[in-house]
Amino acid sequence: MLILAGMKLKDLSEQAQDPQPNVKHLDVSSNLLKSGKEFIMFIPNLETLIIDNNYFFRLDDFPILPNLITLSANKNNFNNFDMFIQQCKEKFPKLTHLSLIKNPICPMFTQGEEEYIQYRIKLIKELPQLKNLDGTPVNPQEADPNYWKQKQQIQQQEINNNINEQKKGTIDYNTKYQKPGSKTVKTKSEGNRFVKNTHL
Repeated sequence: MLILAGMKLKDLSEQAQDPQPNVKHLDVSSNLLKSGKEFIMFIPNLETLIIDNNYFFRLDDFPILPNLITLSANKNNFNNFDMFIQQCKEKFPKLTHLSLIKNPICPMFTQGEEEYIQYRIKLIKELPQLKNLDGTPVNPQEADPNYWKQKQQIQQQEINNNINEQKKGTIDYNTKYQKPGSKTVKTKSEGNRFVKNTHL
């Protein structure tokens, strides 16, 4: 594995210029990289590419990496979803693990659950070989919108069951269980019973 992380590199040629065909795992995270053209020096055996926290915004200048299995591209600037998918198909035919958290094309943390579901559906449908997306295992059935409807129904049922379980063993307040209060006020005043007639 070759680690070139956190070196403020603007270009990989600053650190590596000769072909590196034996490198299978490359980490260039936390640099200032924008172009993927230098990855050509890692053909053909590169299997893992970590480019987190850089400035990549498209894949068109990346070489074809025929054996790439894992691409971690968190916290970059990829902003064209359809183009990214198409180029993924062309550049990384064996890709099975993909993470795009904190990119404009990934709605995780920035939009609602429905938007993220649609994002997963499209990626899984277009890249059916994916096994893990954004750190979460992929179920092939996710490509079917009905899968999510059923999952939401199951989750709602579990919530309802939990509420019902919490209610078991509790008694709702009812006035018929209230203990009668003792009377403290007498009907006749006895405040002057100790006053003698001679004092009146």
